[in-house]
Amino acid sequence: MAGYPKDSELFNDIIDGNIKMNEFKNLGKGGFGDVLLYRSKNTTAAIKRVKLGARSKNLMEYNIHNQLHKVGNKHVIGLYDVLKTKDFLYFFMEFAASGDLEQKLVAKGSLPLTLAKEYFTQLINGVAFIHDQGIVHRDLKPGNLFFSSDGTLKIGDFGAATKFRDAKGRNIKVSLFGTKSHWAPEVEAAKKFVDGQPMDIWSCGIILIEMIAGCRPWKVATLPNLKNWISNDLDKTALPWNAIDADVMAFLRNILDVDPETRATIEEIREDKWFSGKDGIENNNGEAEQPKKERKRKIQNEIKTSEENVRKRQRVPKKKFGCLDY
Repeated sequence: MAGYPKDSELFNDIIDGNIKMNEFKNLGKGGFGDVLLYRSKNTTAAIKRVKLGARSKNLMEYNIHNQLHKVGNKHVIGLYDVLKTKDFLYFFMEFAASGDLEQKLVAKGSLPLTLAKEYFTQLINGVAFIHDQGIVHRDLKPGNLFFSSDGTLKIGDFGAATKFRDAKGRNIKVSLFGTKSHWAPEVEAAKKFVDGQPMDIWSCGIILIEMIAGCRPWKVATLPNLKNWISNDLDKTALPWNAIDADVMAFLRNILDVDPETRATIEEIREDKWFSGKDGIENNNGEAEQPKKERKRKIQNEIKTSEENVRKRQRVPKKKFGCLDY
């Protein structure tokens, strides 16, 4: 893992105002701040800059991300340090050299099923780790899923994350947060608080559809959309449903259960027949079950098949993410 610039000239220059942020490469801008790339001879780091306006929220993000980093999991972006100046907090984080999932989907339209399943397995392993720490992400979406140079999926951006366990280890409901396209039905219907873990699970299901079909099933889980989903009144000749086979659909029915009480848990997901099938993906312990070369060759073959199938289906416009007009 690359070193980070703690106690370096960079820290001092930021504090003294000698370095302007436009001197860094801008990696993106979200609702919680700018993300910039810092690169020197010995250091590569992503720097998230957040205004100090919502101070308690910013400090909560640091505390949560720092807790996850200290325990450590390869599917969570590392947090190296934080720097506070008069106006900003700077989070010095692990740099994901291979971009994020949204970029991959915009470029490719969709992913081969084997690759989508491998990424989904890594996502579930990462979410399981986060939940084990008593934390829910609340904003899982392709733009917050990053990749290292070796293709490892890493969950990032904990600006919306919060704790769902109190000091006595009891589960507590959490406030509403996140991106509407990935909201669970109970979030749309609730006025204040919901159970956090089922909310993250629902978001994972939407992400799986996005990876396989190259688009979201709906802009938001409204009542008409949910009625069509529950009654299976879906257009099987159009995306996303024409890209999803029967086994995956059965799996999705458990994850996208509109009732959070009966929605699949992490444990139930891992026990599912489709999810637990042995086809070279990472297992529940985060270990590869098939030699890397063999797995890579299988994925490459599926990419070719997928590209041929995409030509026969609707193509996703390169500059529009998804088959809906956002």
